[in-house]
Amino acid sequence: MKKLLLTDGNAMLFRAYWATAGRPMTTRQGLPTNAVFGFASMIQKAIDTVNPDAVLIAFDAGKHTFRHDLYPDYKGGRRETPEDLVPQFAMARDFLDSFPIKWVEMQDIEADDLIGTMSKQCPDYETVILTSDRDLLQLIDDTTSVLLMRKGITEMDIMTPETLKEQMGITPSQIIDLKGLMGDKSDNIPGIPGVGEKTAMKLLGDYGTVENVLAHTDELKGALQKKIIEGRESAELSKKLATIRRDVELDFTAEDCQFKPDYKSLVRFLRTLDMNMLAAKYESIAAAVTETEDEHKEAAGSIVQQVPQNYYENDIAVFCDDDRQHFYTASMHGISLTDGKDSCFIKTDDLKKDDSFLHYAADPKHRIIGFDIKRFMHLLEKEGLDIRFTDDVMIKASLYDSTLTGTDKIRDAFSLSAPVSYEEVYGKPSQPKLLIEEDKQCAYACAEACNIMKIFQNLENREKDPQLEELYEKIELPLTFILKKLETEGVYCEIGILDDIATRTYEKILLEQEEIHKAAGREFNINSPKQLSEVLYDDLGLPSGKKRSTSADVLEKLSGIHPIIDHILVYRKLSKIYSTYAEGLKKYIQKDGKIHTIYNQCATQTGRLSSSEPNLQNISVRDEQGKEIRKAFLPSPGNVLISSDYHQVELRILAHMADEPSLIDAFQKGIDIHTKTAMDVFGVDQEDVTGEMRRQAKVVNFGIVYGMSDFGLAEQLGVSRKEASSFIATYYEKYPGIRTYMHSLVESCEKNGYVKTLSGRRREIPEIKDRNRMVREFGKRAAMNAPIQGTAADLIKIAMINIDKAMDDAGVKSKMILQVHDELIFDVPKEETEQMKELIRIGMEQAMELKVPLTVECSVGSDWYEAK
Repeated sequence: MKKLLLTDGNAMLFRAYWATAGRPMTTRQGLPTNAVFGFASMIQKAIDTVNPDAVLIAFDAGKHTFRHDLYPDYKGGRRETPEDLVPQFAMARDFLDSFPIKWVEMQDIEADDLIGTMSKQCPDYETVILTSDRDLLQLIDDTTSVLLMRKGITEMDIMTPETLKEQMGITPSQIIDLKGLMGDKSDNIPGIPGVGEKTAMKLLGDYGTVENVLAHTDELKGALQKKIIEGRESAELSKKLATIRRDVELDFTAEDCQFKPDYKSLVRFLRTLDMNMLAAKYESIAAAVTETEDEHKEAAGSIVQQVPQNYYENDIAVFCDDDRQHFYTASMHGISLTDGKDSCFIKTDDLKKDDSFLHYAADPKHRIIGFDIKRFMHLLEKEGLDIRFTDDVMIKASLYDSTLTGTDKIRDAFSLSAPVSYEEVYGKPSQPKLLIEEDKQCAYACAEACNIMKIFQNLENREKDPQLEELYEKIELPLTFILKKLETEGVYCEIGILDDIATRTYEKILLEQEEIHKAAGREFNINSPKQLSEVLYDDLGLPSGKKRSTSADVLEKLSGIHPIIDHILVYRKLSKIYSTYAEGLKKYIQKDGKIHTIYNQCATQTGRLSSSEPNLQNISVRDEQGKEIRKAFLPSPGNVLISSDYHQVELRILAHMADEPSLIDAFQKGIDIHTKTAMDVFGVDQEDVTGEMRRQAKVVNFGIVYGMSDFGLAEQLGVSRKEASSFIATYYEKYPGIRTYMHSLVESCEKNGYVKTLSGRRREIPEIKDRNRMVREFGKRAAMNAPIQGTAADLIKIAMINIDKAMDDAGVKSKMILQVHDELIFDVPKEETEQMKELIRIGMEQAMELKVPLTVECSVGSDWYEAK
């Protein structure tokens, strides 16, 4: 008999939310995903347990149902849906669509009624209902069982007519009689006042149904008789409310619910939510279920042992097969090549002797295509080889679709695969293979070269966007070679200074720990959310809200209520400095005494560069303690560091793009923009602007840039939402061009699905068309911010290209060594200091021609701290 799996999507999502509420998860854009993650895990566990042929997930369509017409207070008193759960209802449905799994919702009908109807209409199926709601036990019969969840979905009872009788002493149909008598607090079903479960069970044992109990009230005595007589109408109503409908008119059948998973589609969806671990799990399932080795070999073309004659007359794609270590220590096994027809693998030692290839690699006549060519160039350079790459499909793919922020997402988008995985060839890091099977190595590497060619051909066949093509050719591709130089050069990091900072920081941590324990009145593990929550909300009685959260944003709101809060916040800041930087940076210092961070061109949707291994862009400059880490970053012996960054670059870009006369005039006259905004917003003269006014104006300025809502601005300013709304309204009144510009961005995005920077970089924002209001609002904020932030990203990249060329033309010995947001850092011989300051200034200030001047601040120092 075929199996049908039914479940209540709303109940499952709520259960998943509360099970993961202590472990908040978000996408890179800040959208909450913890409930969807739990929901996805629960659905998969149910599928693994039941192994169904058909699946249906039922949802409640809204708060009103036909039961509210019978009893307006039905389900009254339920707490409001948590704000961060609201957008996840739509995401859960999108998850099911991507699987795909059939889901249904119907106006005025509850999910239980849809499940009840479906189970009755499918007598030829063995139906399993997954739930934690005992109401659904009434649906049990000879072909329908209930998997009753007790703890997550790790502890479940299979409920049949026999087990129900054994455990509860009643039949499935008596579930509704039980509810009729005793009610149900969770659904606000009244039952008979004063009748609890024990009394209700006894009555059912004696009379069987609500109707029989009511028909035999003369046999009852005393207070119970009075309760039953007075509660007659309530009992009859309650039984109606508790009875699941099984006669809903459905426009689909079990055949429409057939479970035929598309794991590739599912993986692509999970990648959009940054659920990479779950995506990897499904990716392996997809490989096992849908792929065969023969199909892969066909996709890879024929693999040849000898390079064919005339092979080096064509455009080729190159893949560098390596050990996946940090580029500075990585070693290369060899390279694979394909011209789209034939593929071959050449080991590193053989490659060095292949004169034909080396001659081809130096010839500018052909296109040599790679994926993340910056890494490939590092690997080849270590072997004394130089390949003149002409294209990087990783960069181009992410330009044409800004959501492709990483290798996994690109692989999913282009349906890339390989007959053998890297782990099958080389083993896991913890268990490397000592014996490499050459046929598997060749098959893996050649398939990856074919994947590169597949992306290239796909992109070549697309309709070209002239702006994106120019952005690729003039900015992104040239920048790759500059970033490679930065990574190779690295920056000196003095381990002795890190040790000193670590020692002093640890001493401060111990002092803060002592103060926290003193304020708490006892010792406890400050790093344990559970123990900290008990101290704050149980021992000290601080206001907790619904979640009893110990996250930083929640604690910051409690600042000033109790002395312990500020000590905890300082303790956490110091702990991060100690573990992530003072101690954490040490492992990244290579044998040359330098840190060689990796710059990622395709990791953000706005086009901003990020860095990893380690992330140097995350070193705080907002407070003295975090900034002190920069003292460990030094120039070469005898040199100095020059740090140069743009002054209020995003606000200048906003003034230009919005064509707002007041801001343009202020920037052209060199007026401090935050003071100017304070004057306009607060209606005061320049000399009357206080420090607090300027601070608030600064928050408003950057809040507008980031599309901040009145709620977000209120949080930042520490004022009421009404006051924040007034700030925004006044700002737009004084600067109407900005309001018009922001509205135009949102309208354009709603129409096209994306926004553009001045250089034509696109950012896709599918959220702006989402069904959920909260998600749409996020999309609007992204639409307002992305062109500004993306243009700032393009600006610094153009500046780097200009400066790199100017340094080459000038023949200086100085090196560009770091890029951190809007800041560039150079390692400079002392005698070149003034020359470099002028060269840098010109390169940065002339990177773009705007309606406002671009201004740059250059600082010189003996370390990064002093240079900033």
